[in-house]
Amino acid sequence: MGKSLNRYAALIERIFFSHYKPGESEFLFEREELAATASELNIKLPKNLGDVLYSFRYRVALPESITRTARPGMVWIIKGAGTGRYLFKQAHMSRIEPDETMLAIKVPNATPEILLANAFDDEQALLAKVRYNRLIDLFLGITAHSLQNHLRTTVKSIGQIEIDEIYVGLNRRGSQFIVPVQANSDADLHRYNAGD
Repeated sequence: MGKSLNRYAALIERIFFSHYKPGESEFLFEREELAATASELNIKLPKNLGDVLYSFRYRVALPESITRTARPGMVWIIKGAGTGRYLFKQAHMSRIEPDETMLAIKVPNATPEILLANAFDDEQALLAKVRYNRLIDLFLGITAHSLQNHLRTTVKSIGQIEIDEIYVGLNRRGSQFIVPVQANSDADLHRYNAGD
């Protein structure tokens, strides 16, 4: 298996291979396995267990020992599968990236200078810029208002989800909209996983 893995990679690799059988394209595992596996490997357990899974879903690649078991043209993904349950699944993967062939729409930056001078380079700063520049209104053609940040809820077949920001909006005909917004910093990846 992997050599000189960091603790997150060591945990996920051990969990993967404790379930995986050659030829399988998906299997379930439980969140509580992280604690048991950390104990087995004598690894200090991260305070935020969810960050281990979040890291491999959005920030970093799975260990090479795992990725090489995927069929050609497929990748392993981790999906929520209910409360405290997750699914390793092979899927076609595509990253959501800007289309370089499209013309950029220039928008004057209305973000207050004091915010720009003091903001971190993270998703909260990005969400503030979206709000101050009314980008939801501009690109969707509606009048939109931020309703709530970091809405956490549980979806029966997925488990806990978090939506970075929810907008409510209205168009000229009076149709109402709910717009969920996901914001990722440069370190994170926007991905669309087949089957999500």
